[in-house]
Amino acid sequence: MDILLYNPLSRNGKNEKFIQKIIRSLKKEGRPVVSYSILAIEDVDAFVAGCNEDDRIIIVGGDGTINHLANRIYHLTYPQDLCMYQAGTGNDFIRSLKTKKKVVFIKPYIKALPTVHFQDKTRYFLNGAGAGLDGYIGHLVNHSKYKKNKLNYFRHAFEGFAKFKPISATITIDGVTWKESKLWFASMMHSAYYGGGMKIAPRAKREEKDIHLVVVKDIPKWLLILIFPTIYLGWHTIFKRFVKVVKGQDVSIVFDKPTYLQIDGDVEYPIEQFQISAAK
Repeated sequence: MDILLYNPLSRNGKNEKFIQKIIRSLKKEGRPVVSYSILAIEDVDAFVAGCNEDDRIIIVGGDGTINHLANRIYHLTYPQDLCMYQAGTGNDFIRSLKTKKKVVFIKPYIKALPTVHFQDKTRYFLNGAGAGLDGYIGHLVNHSKYKKNKLNYFRHAFEGFAKFKPISATITIDGVTWKESKLWFASMMHSAYYGGGMKIAPRAKREEKDIHLVVVKDIPKWLLILIFPTIYLGWHTIFKRFVKVVKGQDVSIVFDKPTYLQIDGDVEYPIEQFQISAAK
């Protein structure tokens, strides 16, 4: 049996019709299908225990949905296949797996995830966590009157450029510390992509444990605006005077004033410091 788990609040409230379309498509494969709202499942352990071993659990959604579920089931042991049906606006998680399949087997990729620790909270993340302008743009997107898509992200990126002011930060990675007085943003990546296809960490691979810290600093606003589109191709790293990339296992950042932190697109504010740890 295929068991669909979905977020009824996604797709701007139009998810129910989309779920029915998926169910019809899966039934053509000859497997019975049932669907459940993720929001209605209070005890995930009990839910999984109630499934048959040969059932296939399929998550319908994008990066936000799979991040939400990964944080709830990370420590569970379950025999069922765990898959994802591509249905989100970003899909950076699936993009990093380089597959065109609609139903993707994802169980191996959510068993060894890095963590971000802030304000006595610990969260696992799939793609990356970013602070400063990165987090502020996420805040604008999440509170936008427009639909979530690449155009909307691009629109609010330029709004962020206009409103955000660089901040000071003390950065430590694997015991090496330095200060940045004009930091635009710092992104800690577990894979190459975020923001709906932005190749912010071109050499990052999900199969490796190293975190890729991408720091953008000291750059004039007008030049940042010109460089920004090159991030989609991963070409921004050639501007070494303004873009610094460092690999490591443990990252700690302390800011001189509160700023925004995004974790797979979910934004926290105000944040004055946080720590990132690679999967152990």
